[in-house]
Amino acid sequence: MLEMIMMVPMMLAEVATEVKPESSMQVIHNFDALAKGLGVLGGVLGAGLIVIGAGKGIGQLAGSAVEAIARQPEAGGRIFTTMIIAAALIEGVTLFALIICLLAVL
Repeated sequence: MLEMIMMVPMMLAEVATEVKPESSMQVIHNFDALAKGLGVLGGVLGAGLIVIGAGKGIGQLAGSAVEAIARQPEAGGRIFTTMIIAAALIEGVTLFALIICLLAVL
């Protein structure tokens, strides 16, 4: 992940170094580099947002489960099982979203 973040300034620097393009092909190459750099930046930011959202969701889920078990200890086993299933579903959706986000960069 860090490697992709490190690539963005290099791609954008390639666009900034060319002051006077000598042909239209150089202009197209510069726009391609800019588009690729922005695509990588978008993919990395999207992956970060996905992980933040999943962490917040699982944290809220676990907090609510602990609170429910504290209120009704005899239902702790059922609450824990339901919490684990919900956390696994959140992790699965997060994994799929991360793969889609990172494949869009390539």
